[in-house]
Amino acid sequence: MDRKQLEKLLSHPFFIVIFTCFCLLSILSLRESSKKALVSKESIQKLEQNTMFTEQELIKEQAKLDEKQEAIILEKIMRNELLQKKEGEIILQIPDEEESTDHTSEDLKLKKTEPLSEWRKLFSLR
Repeated sequence: MDRKQLEKLLSHPFFIVIFTCFCLLSILSLRESSKKALVSKESIQKLEQNTMFTEQELIKEQAKLDEKQEAIILEKIMRNELLQKKEGEIILQIPDEEESTDHTSEDLKLKKTEPLSEWRKLFSLR
């Protein structure tokens, strides 16, 4: 194409109308994209604020939990190891293991009785 033909084509009214419509559509599209970007940015900021707030609440709750756990652990140590009690309580200490383990076979035979015979003994006493 010649330069004259190109100038003639570019100066044609139909081309100018099409080019103007294309430019207007591009501008509108960019404007809509810009609005979507702003909405997305605002949404991200709100989510970040919610995340920060939730993290702060989590830290506070974790601190409360740690305090309560520490209080429970201290009470457990005081009760179990130091044998301290609250006012009005009675402490019964049960040993963890049997201290004497040297039973004879006769002692074991005497201890093994049937439940039915134990019930009969109980009812015969009354």
